[in-house]
Amino acid sequence: MIRKVIVSLWAMFAVCVTTAANINFKGSEAAGIGVYIAEISSGKVIVAQNAKRVFTPASTMKCVTAASVVMSLPASSPFATSAEIRGTVRDNVLEGNLYITGGGDPTLDSRHFKTRECFAEAVSGWLCSEGIDSIAGDIVIDTSVYPSIGVSPYWLLEDTPWEYGAGLYGINYRDNSFLMTVYPGEAVYDAPYDIEVVNRLRPGRQGDVMAMRGEGSSILTLTGTVAGSKGYTSRYSIPVPWVALYHDIESSLRQSGIGLGYNLDATDGGIGKRIEHKSPLRDEILRVMMFKSDNLFAEGMLRALVLHEGGDRSIADAVKKERELLIAKGYDLSTLKIADGCGLAVTNRLSPEFLGSLLHDMSSNSGYVELFPKVGKEGTVARLLADTRLKGRLALKSGSMSGVLCYAGYKLDAGKRPTHVVVIMVNGFTCKVAEVRKAIASYLLTVF
Repeated sequence: MIRKVIVSLWAMFAVCVTTAANINFKGSEAAGIGVYIAEISSGKVIVAQNAKRVFTPASTMKCVTAASVVMSLPASSPFATSAEIRGTVRDNVLEGNLYITGGGDPTLDSRHFKTRECFAEAVSGWLCSEGIDSIAGDIVIDTSVYPSIGVSPYWLLEDTPWEYGAGLYGINYRDNSFLMTVYPGEAVYDAPYDIEVVNRLRPGRQGDVMAMRGEGSSILTLTGTVAGSKGYTSRYSIPVPWVALYHDIESSLRQSGIGLGYNLDATDGGIGKRIEHKSPLRDEILRVMMFKSDNLFAEGMLRALVLHEGGDRSIADAVKKERELLIAKGYDLSTLKIADGCGLAVTNRLSPEFLGSLLHDMSSNSGYVELFPKVGKEGTVARLLADTRLKGRLALKSGSMSGVLCYAGYKLDAGKRPTHVVVIMVNGFTCKVAEVRKAIASYLLTVF
């Protein structure tokens, strides 16, 4: 009830000082444009243009995910991956297996946290400290904390071969991706983790590479054209990340002088010993998620809402939990459709007014506000308004996909405190995204 009263009071203050024509780009008259800008201290709405209409938010959906996580999860490490040995150790031989149990950690050996200890090395070092130089059994990896299908059913098939379309599983490893350079007409030899690359690329005047790979498949097919002679370098998703982890633990054990017997019938008798590998802290993960627009981290943080609950901990379970949380906070969700945590699903929908009201409520949480990169300086908005007086004075999360460009966040005062909530959503444009970005930058300079 309190939430609805506040929204009603904001509506009384509404003063629309602009129209759709104020964000001008080629074809803007046919595109959907929504704007919601409000003063935080008074609740006065400065701009409300199509504010109640729903839009595809792209990665500004991460603002909702981050708010839900900050509101409901402790600031400690949200994930842990365990290693356990079971069986008797005789003459430095473990008469049993090494068990790795996944906890859904999306950051395990992520390149975004380079200073953290490598998991495989931590495990092999621990075994050495236990006096083990041989394992009669094998490495057994348990991924059952989450369902085996890691991608959202609402993601496009064309997105899943790329790093930004990597699925979330019980075990995630090295951002569930790998870097590869491909040359037209040449066989690919450097694809790791038993991934087979079908290279159908051709030289061309312009680069236009397409990738296809089914969920769980190890066959990656590349088609299209590559410009120039340097080849095409990109990051691709790993289809089965726990297989990649197995490979690297096996290699680390070998380098540490620990042999594997690969005997799955090895007896697991005796008392087990266990270590846990903790993830970075909640806000450390959220900061990368917001600054780098990391989809895997967003899916991991959304799923963390149900990590310690019953059920199968599916995407649907996490979405249901998030909706219940927002409803309990008093939000009207009639303009909100959640299909994932990162915004990659084209079926996500929200209104500028809903997102603006959420940002307003979270503006008193300095930790949340600090998750937003400053324009002209940081993250995915490092180039936006970089050479203007607004450099560093707006903290915005960007979101983009084909025909979609959105920004959401805060206007800051000289002390970096939020003074206004800012939501701009443009859907359905057909011109180059750079033209829309330039138009939005010009618009923000007229408003502030």
